[in-house]
Amino acid sequence: MKAYKGFNRNEDGTLSCQGFVYEPGKTYKHEGKIELCWRGFHACHELHQVWYYYPNNGHNAFYEVECGGEIIESPYDYGKIVCSEIKLVKEVDMSHIQTFSFAWPFYDDFAVIILDEKFNFINTEGGLLSEQWFDVAWSFYEGFAMVQLNGKWNFIDTEGKLLSEQWFDDAWDFHEGLARVKIDGKWLKINTKGEIVEE
Repeated sequence: MKAYKGFNRNEDGTLSCQGFVYEPGKTYKHEGKIELCWRGFHACHELHQVWYYYPNNGHNAFYEVECGGEIIESPYDYGKIVCSEIKLVKEVDMSHIQTFSFAWPFYDDFAVIILDEKFNFINTEGGLLSEQWFDVAWSFYEGFAMVQLNGKWNFIDTEGKLLSEQWFDDAWDFHEGLARVKIDGKWLKINTKGEIVEE
């Protein structure tokens, strides 16, 4: 099974994960029972799923791997698998991928990332959603994500556009097409066009 795996790139150039050192092109076999997050060799179905575990911070390395033997897949959406056999096939070129120090799991094909204490989003190809970096950002829900800048809140869509020209004192995620926002101490509801529909 083709998959992807992240590694710590050590000062001597070796690759390690959880203290185990790997060599490209070599096949490794785990003896005994395998178990997700505990025993065996771990990887992910897609490259972007690896970034939750290994951020693209300029120090980590990413490889296409071949998983074999016994394989167990995670029941969750992070794409994680564990296998009893693994081989590092080739390194993935990350030069076109946005660097970041931390990434959340992907929702609606975007993940929140953090770099230098600022927040943004990347797509599954590793490209930035917005030229603007924010003080805080939350994952997408119903096509919009909450973002904060200078103490005020707004929403961003999957094209990187802000929902409203007005920034709000506080806000809650969209639910069934409506979101609660706070303006001048009063809670209101807006629709997906940024219009106030309920006071």
